[in-house]
Formats: sequence, structure tokens, C-alpha cells
Amino acid sequence: MPRPDPLKALRLLRRLELEGARRDFAGKLRAEDRAAESLNRVTQELAAEAEGAAAADYAAWLPAARIRLDQAAALHAATNSALAVAQEAVAAASRAEQLVLDEAARRARERRAARHARADRLLGDLSGRVFKPPPA
Repeated sequence: MPRPDPLKALRLLRRLELEGARRDFAGKLRAEDRAAESLNRVTQELAAEAEGAAAADYAAWLPAARIRLDQAAALHAATNSALAVAQEAVAAASRAEQLVLDEAARRARERRAARHARADRLLGDLSGRVFKPPPA
């Protein structure tokens, strides 16, 4: 039975971490999109109301609209910040996975080089011997 390779287990762990980070990033991206749409909608409502409402109605409506605008802007800023953190997590997980892949490739090159060296030694040993054909 072959020995378990801890590098394979680490590679699987890093792959799972990267996939989780990507899923989290996608969720944060969707949340940021929704927050941006909400901020845009509130901004458009504010502009539309400013153009078409009577001054007294607009003055009564404005404080509540500003609160909604501030809330939408704060939510957008928070989701944008969370998105940046998630993007950094994806980058870190990707770098960690790449390090494991690089180490696996390095070890494979070393094994291949050792195999070639053994074959070269064997061929070198064989070249010094004199072989006689079997008697007929």
C-alpha cells in the first residue's frame, strides 16, 4: 500500500479553501450589486421628486429621503468594503494553492531527475561490460 501523500491532502485543502473564498466573493459581489442598485434608485427618486414636487411637499419629504439616501450610501460602502476583503481572501487562497502546486511540481521534477540519474548509472554500468553472444 503506498504511503499517503500529505502534499495531496494539502492540495485538496487549498482547493477547497479557494472554492469557498470564490463562493464568498460571489455572494459579496451580488450584495454589492444590490446595494449599488438601491443607492441608484434612491438617488433617482430624490432627483425626480426635486423636479416635480411643490416646495412644501418637497420640504416635508426631504428629511426622510435624505435618511434613506444616507442609509443606502452606508450600505453600499459597507458592501464595497466587504467585497474588497473577500477579493483579498480569494487572492490569498489562490497564492496558497499555487505554492502547493509549485511544491508538487518541484518534487515531481526531483523524482524525475533521480529516476533519470538511476537509469544513467545503470546504462553506465552496462556499457563497461563485454557481452559475448551465446554459443551456437
